[in-house]
Amino acid sequence: MSDPKVDAMARVPLFSRCTRKELEFLASRTDEVDLRANHTLIRQGDASDCFYVLLEGEAAVEVDGKARPSLHAGDFFGEIGMLDRGPATATVVTTTASRAMVMSHLQFRDAIKTSDSLLSTVLGAAADRLRRDSLDRGRVG
Repeated sequence: MSDPKVDAMARVPLFSRCTRKELEFLASRTDEVDLRANHTLIRQGDASDCFYVLLEGEAAVEVDGKARPSLHAGDFFGEIGMLDRGPATATVVTTTASRAMVMSHLQFRDAIKTSDSLLSTVLGAAADRLRRDSLDRGRVG
């Protein structure tokens, strides 16, 4: 039988290499939340420790006060703060009523105890995002 949370996680590029069993384990470690429009999920510079997968709706992203591409169902964010609980690298605000899966640092820590490949995948995705943001900041717009 299909599980909507597992199916949603399977569509996230970050988890594309995970087995069904790993996805089921991850999904069991997430919370599903409904969010109103114009709700700030992450504020750049503030401490952040949650990872989000947008299931429905849209969110605006700003880095250093500049708009970035919007997020839509299937997009993820917050992986950097989830890893180190440090300051957020972007501000993310819902632009519509939305639904998301949320995983805290503690939930993630519990999940990776059994999967080195998951940790490696998440670290790689975080590095890619940091590199892309750094390159985008260096461009004159």
